[in-house]
Amino acid sequence: MQLKKNPQLDALNKQAVSTTTMQLKTNPQLDALNKQAASSEKNISPDQKSKSCVGTLLRITFIYVPVVMIFAANTLLLSSGCGGKSKLSEAKQYVSSMNKGQQAKHVEEGAFSNSVNAMGLGIKTQTSNYNYSTISTKNAAFSYAVARSNNLTSYVGAVFLVPVSKAANKEKTTVSILCGANYPGNTQPSAPILQNGNPVCAAGSSVVSK
Repeated sequence: MQLKKNPQLDALNKQAVSTTTMQLKTNPQLDALNKQAASSEKNISPDQKSKSCVGTLLRITFIYVPVVMIFAANTLLLSSGCGGKSKLSEAKQYVSSMNKGQQAKHVEEGAFSNSVNAMGLGIKTQTSNYNYSTISTKNAAFSYAVARSNNLTSYVGAVFLVPVSKAANKEKTTVSILCGANYPGNTQPSAPILQNGNPVCAAGSSVVSK
């Protein structure tokens, strides 16, 4: 039996074929870009491709690695207290402690000490930054922090035995002072002096906070 043709079905089939053909048409601009990319890739040798990748990697390394190293170095310096201020703080703290140690020594024994170790403060006579020492007389004691390099400040502390009042010359007490050299250097500062019952720094040094 022969099938009858259906005009409407034929029309739908033709439309479907036409739509499929339109969808499969290529884009000239896209084809041109694909050909250009393929051509450029062919012109680059494997060795050049490798060098290009290495160059990119090196640029990234040179840019970012130094930044990380600098940040790490700064962090290390801060955490370890390697700055100049930390070194100065060490000297000021040690000399101030020696002043107090001399005052305590005189209260306990009626005399000052000529030895840093004898005061029992746990202070070393030499560190990486300073040399520490103390000397005394009957009425005064002087403690020194002499810098071991020319770019650090040296310090001197003094404790003087003075009358409690002008009327009571026999009753004594102690007064102290901490002085720092006006300029950096590894020279021992001049000892402070007593003026009208008050300690003052010698020429070339100035009073510093304890």
